[in-house]
Amino acid sequence: MSVTTDDDDDIPGLLPDGRPDPAYPASLGIIRASAGRRSAAFAFDAAFFSVLLAPVLIGAVPLILGIVSERPDPSRWATHPDFLTVVVLWAISQGLVTIFTIVQLSLHGVKGVTAGKAMMGIRSVSVFTFGKPGFWRIVLRALVMSAAFTVVPYLGVVPFLLSPLWDPEKRGRGWHDRIGRNWLIDARRGLDPFDSKALRNARRALTAPTIPEGQDLPSLATGTAWAGPTFVPSARSSSGVISHAGSDVLPKQAEYTPPSSPAARAATTPGASMVFDDGTVLTVTGSGLLGRNPEARVGEVVDHLFRIDDPHRQLSKTHLAFGIDNSGFWIMDCGSSNGTFLTTNSGAVLALTAMEKSRVPSGAVVEVGDRTFTVRETP
Repeated sequence: MSVTTDDDDDIPGLLPDGRPDPAYPASLGIIRASAGRRSAAFAFDAAFFSVLLAPVLIGAVPLILGIVSERPDPSRWATHPDFLTVVVLWAISQGLVTIFTIVQLSLHGVKGVTAGKAMMGIRSVSVFTFGKPGFWRIVLRALVMSAAFTVVPYLGVVPFLLSPLWDPEKRGRGWHDRIGRNWLIDARRGLDPFDSKALRNARRALTAPTIPEGQDLPSLATGTAWAGPTFVPSARSSSGVISHAGSDVLPKQAEYTPPSSPAARAATTPGASMVFDDGTVLTVTGSGLLGRNPEARVGEVVDHLFRIDDPHRQLSKTHLAFGIDNSGFWIMDCGSSNGTFLTTNSGAVLALTAMEKSRVPSGAVVEVGDRTFTVRETP
């Protein structure tokens, strides 16, 4: 029997019975949080609660012991001169703990983090959608843990904390995670599903057909006999915009022009431009590299090193190689983390195979991370 919602058909990565497929997130690059990171996050959260309980533990408890020793009769405690101080310290501590608890539950349910989880770089996500776990699910999870703690003080939660070690799916999900339908992942080392762009690219790369080595894309030239789909530019990206403050072409290409080349090459090689989604134009002759901080390999000679500011870290250091020769414009994904994509007029998405050149006709749109550029060839 399925334990998911009525709209499961819209959720990728589910098994026929409605349960999440453990192999699907691994194929996207999502990594489960290790037992060590989970334990450290729990320890940090517990430490924060202990600090907030300090007014009671350090201030009120000694006073309470003094009151009890002086006045064994409980009916006389309220008249003791230290009783009001005990009440105030208790109220301050409980108020701080209540506020912190609400904040922790809210952040966990909506953002997938607590103070400890954020410090350890792990995030709690829905095991079905990889989105936010949900506030009330996290509240239910916390209530079950609190009940276990109350029934058997301290030791009652130990089985829950150890239960991720014998998760049958080998994903480190404990009993309390199953109650909350959440999953703790390592957002530093693997894909963070809350980065919607990265998750969309990962899902698209998983299902997109690849372009075989040496296969040219269809021409957009007028009068061509090609009867297949044509390429059109996609919508402009709304983030990671190149600008004078956000982009940095290395000094060698300060004017977006390559070094002088032999006249013979200029006479026989067509020209091309890369028109980025913000209107920036890079005139291309020869070859080049594009990325956060592109760097040629030992012995590699290129005419362009095009650096793009990437605050969301969607681009790899050296993400893409490009160039133009007698056969036209070409690109090659340099083994980037988020891949390189081409979108056809029919809506199909083509994912480039890493380290394999692919021809790109004039007018085609290339997507790298948060950015897109259109290729414009000139005779």
